[in-house]
Amino acid sequence: MKFVVAAVAAALACLMPCPASAQATDVARLRDAMKAARWTGPMLASNAETLPKGHFYTEPYFYDVIVGGDHHPGSSGFYQYGLLDSLTVGLQPAFATETNKLGRGIAIGDFKLLSQLRLTHFTPEHRIPTIAIVVNEVLPTGKDDHLKPGQEGHGSGSFATEIGINVQHYFLLKNGSLLRGRINVLKSFPHGAHVSDRSVYGTDVGFSGHAKPGSKTTLIGAVEYSLTREWVLALDVIHESTARTKLEGHYPTGPLVKQSFPSSRATGFAPAVEYNWSDRSGILVGVWISPKGHNTQASVTPALAYSRFW
Repeated sequence: MKFVVAAVAAALACLMPCPASAQATDVARLRDAMKAARWTGPMLASNAETLPKGHFYTEPYFYDVIVGGDHHPGSSGFYQYGLLDSLTVGLQPAFATETNKLGRGIAIGDFKLLSQLRLTHFTPEHRIPTIAIVVNEVLPTGKDDHLKPGQEGHGSGSFATEIGINVQHYFLLKNGSLLRGRINVLKSFPHGAHVSDRSVYGTDVGFSGHAKPGSKTTLIGAVEYSLTREWVLALDVIHESTARTKLEGHYPTGPLVKQSFPSSRATGFAPAVEYNWSDRSGILVGVWISPKGHNTQASVTPALAYSRFW
């Protein structure tokens, strides 16, 4: 809460008129603070900035989703390339264990193609937030049906288009420390999937039909506090809501099956610590805590990420 109050106060201070000399000093202080600070980014909120043309960014991360005492280890990450100074493209893969137990094989989840177009750019002289439009496409590479007994599915079977907006802003505090804030808004529109036999939708052997996953809205607010040049404290607050999923089909000797899975909502938070030993490399250790929500179970997800700018 202190970080939020400080951010609001800093924002109001930026709007107050001041003498030219004081303004020049303030710009210089902010520029120096931005040059000195190192970041990996918080655990959940995405960057609104784009990569310089011709540069790469990699951020693999590893996590363990713990639900009701059961562990669901997996890995994902961001692999991005600066196609233009204002346009970044990339890939977000997903992997998990086939039976949610280590040593039982690795399964592929749904991959995601990423693109981000930057519209505005924050500078110490022109303090408008950095704003970018996000357009992603989810690829149904994960297995969702034809599952063996006891096998876990890690896909939806459906292509999905994601559209969103990322926002980022900097605030210089009175003690000279830097605060960085982010807001992400993302909406997912699944296209639907054919479903056969055992599946992630609860069907059994012999089933044949079609599933229409519900659209998903994700809202994330995040703040990072530059404690020292190398150390950063971060906090994300996330709210996710998913519309009803519809399933329709039949078994060989049965009547038409029509089923609707209820909508869900969940709010969680993710504190993290970042350590950056250079301007190009750093690690993040954090935990995503999601209390029980509307038709969702409580979960705790510790995670480790390694970021590298090339």
